[in-house]
Amino acid sequence: MMKSQVFEHVVSVRRAARRAAVSSVQTFTIATVVLAFASGLPATSAPQNRSQPAAFSPAGPSHEFKGAPHVYEWVFQAGRGSSPFDRIALHRVTLGPNPPVHPNLVMLYLPGTNMNGEVAIDEPRYSLPLYMASHDVDFWALDYRTHFVPPAASASDLATLKGWTNEVFESDIDAAVGFIAATTGRKRIFVGGFSRGVSFAYLYAALHPSRVAGLMLFDGWIPDHKASSPPPARYADDIGGRHLTYEKRNVLLETVIKNPNAPAPIPKYKTAGENLEHVVYDSADFGGHGGLANPMGGFSTPDVLARVLIRYDRYWPAIQDGENSFTPAILESLERSKIPVIAFSSTNISKEWPARVTKSASSTGSSDVTVKQLAGWGHLDVICGTHAEEQVFEPALEWLRRHRK
Repeated sequence: MMKSQVFEHVVSVRRAARRAAVSSVQTFTIATVVLAFASGLPATSAPQNRSQPAAFSPAGPSHEFKGAPHVYEWVFQAGRGSSPFDRIALHRVTLGPNPPVHPNLVMLYLPGTNMNGEVAIDEPRYSLPLYMASHDVDFWALDYRTHFVPPAASASDLATLKGWTNEVFESDIDAAVGFIAATTGRKRIFVGGFSRGVSFAYLYAALHPSRVAGLMLFDGWIPDHKASSPPPARYADDIGGRHLTYEKRNVLLETVIKNPNAPAPIPKYKTAGENLEHVVYDSADFGGHGGLANPMGGFSTPDVLARVLIRYDRYWPAIQDGENSFTPAILESLERSKIPVIAFSSTNISKEWPARVTKSASSTGSSDVTVKQLAGWGHLDVICGTHAEEQVFEPALEWLRRHRK
């Protein structure tokens, strides 16, 4: 990997930073991680009528996780428009070979930019879905429409993304919640999110407060920038860049997954694992000191990071880059909701980051707000770091149990 390739990562990260709009920097990808944002309704498709529940269908048989015995996953898909990309999916992860009929704790998780609902790590200590499910939480995670855009999509194919706005994604979330409620019998569920998924969680709570029992938020906040539009011909942001292409990105990640001690793409690093560590740690737009992830401080490991990052979807709708759906009316609705909140904040991105997480956490108007700052942590460390189980997953589970009704 050449210096120009490292630069490409910085460029990608800058794109993410600019998108701070939606949970600022929500969901970062690695040296190779080019965060993009978007949404909107393509000219060839339209969101389904909100009054009609989405028709989710099983997508294959259930399966058990080898690293989490007795934890099983079911996947359901639903069409949301005329394009083959206008689909969403739900991953249901529960304890036991048969999903619970009347679960006490039900949670929907909204991933960050370029992320999806797939379980990336087959170990509960690095995986929020497996940890929660192994402790009897009925855990659901959403695949956005972006998960169904193939990496080899043509430029004409990507035009479909021009209409995938925040509003469209929120309508998908509402459809998912409707299906979860009908399946579990729970009129109110807990909604969680990471990075950009945090802003989606806040938006959904503001529009449907009666459906949300509580918010569990991982390192994100409510955007406060002025709305803007992308160039007319740009419909999708690519996680790969001009020099550090999507293919080269995958080569680095696959190398680390196979053998972190293999030779590094950049000669100045001894191993591929060390190469990746510097890529995520040195990102200037995330503070330059472990803002994206902090493996140097022992808060994450390259092999785990690689397994998470390689699951990212390639494209994200560019229309979401400048969107800000939090109008005064939306913010007022959120403040009236009084929904309890627990939020976790990394600290390495910037000095202002934890304050923004804290300010957003108080936006529901609830007196029941918990914010936990994680000193020395990077963004991805919050969901797959070496200390995530003890300092994030465990307190999150305890909070869920205290708020169950």
